[in-house]
Amino acid sequence: MSWKLVRNRFLFREVNDRGFDLPLASVTRDGGVEFRSDLDISVWNPGDDVSHYKRVRPGDFVIGLRSFQSGIGSSQIEGLVSPAYTVLRPTSTLVEFGFFKHLFKSDTFVSRLENVAQGIRQGRTIATEDFYDIYVAVPPRSKQRAIADYLDAETTRIDALITKKRRMNELVQEQGEIQTEAALGVDGANADTWVPLRHLVSISGGLTLGKALLGTEVRRPYLRVANVQDGYLDLDEVTDIMVPTESAQRFELRVGDVLMLEGNGNPENLGRGTRWNGEIEGCLHQNHVHAVRSRGSIDSRYLDKIVRTAWARHQFTSGSEQVSIATLSQSSIKELRVPLPPLEEQVSRASEVAAIQSRVRRVASATSRQIDLLAERRQALITAAVTGELEIPGVAA
Repeated sequence: MSWKLVRNRFLFREVNDRGFDLPLASVTRDGGVEFRSDLDISVWNPGDDVSHYKRVRPGDFVIGLRSFQSGIGSSQIEGLVSPAYTVLRPTSTLVEFGFFKHLFKSDTFVSRLENVAQGIRQGRTIATEDFYDIYVAVPPRSKQRAIADYLDAETTRIDALITKKRRMNELVQEQGEIQTEAALGVDGANADTWVPLRHLVSISGGLTLGKALLGTEVRRPYLRVANVQDGYLDLDEVTDIMVPTESAQRFELRVGDVLMLEGNGNPENLGRGTRWNGEIEGCLHQNHVHAVRSRGSIDSRYLDKIVRTAWARHQFTSGSEQVSIATLSQSSIKELRVPLPPLEEQVSRASEVAAIQSRVRRVASATSRQIDLLAERRQALITAAVTGELEIPGVAA
């Protein structure tokens, strides 16, 4: 393979163009530089003073804060990027933008970045001198263009497949939610006859540590917010605490308790939880974990399925207070009105929903695996092409 081995210092230079009136941009994890206004994620805004921000132009490359994990970004726009970024501009006619766009995202190059970034903590970036000292194999410009064209076409095709798979997953989830709500009877029919949970359950707000607790102490396992996940429990790190016997009795979880997180300011956590099946004997729970306990006329499995629906979440977050502080109060849970068929039917409906959710998980798991394989295929293709290991159709070796 007659490719030149060149150090980056002879191909690029760092630029620090400042004082321009341009839209703000960010480096995405996928490797592109995009306008912040086009991103569907929240990005910190610097306010009115952007005088210290750096201009990036089409054809530039940008070292971002996580480049040692995902590679160097490429720009096809003109905008302003954070002063924490390093903007690189080609200085050599050896550089074909399309080829280097893929090269800088290849596994081979990322591994070199990882080597020079060892010991760097989150929030740090790669030193320009370290980047300059990395050698890259550079083919002739004509071959670079051919490789870039091939990879552009193939990665676009793979990306389209990944997008379709992700949309398929979304549709499966949406259909599963529709079927779940229909099976539970919370899709709108006969709502006037539904019963508020305040007549059906009691709620324990959990044990607050740090308060003055008196009495003979006993050692008990203690379930924290981090242990309560969406639909399952993470019990790898459940610690023991010393509490008075009276508190241990009061806050001990019972089989069938439905666990629901307050949210504590995080909308994603609001209502998150699962049913307690007695996984740890004598376990207590933290004060930000609601333990909702049936008084007998509502089956806990049926209750657990209802409070996990998108319908219930909407009820919990529909009030202005809940939305603004993202906290699920006991009163909000108690005011939720639910259909209350006979216990035998409740159990049947819960079993039907469990079957629906199991099917959704199987499909989602299979689709996610396909997405992972496509992503691995994409990365392997890029690495093989930019290192000369892959013969590009129609191009001489």
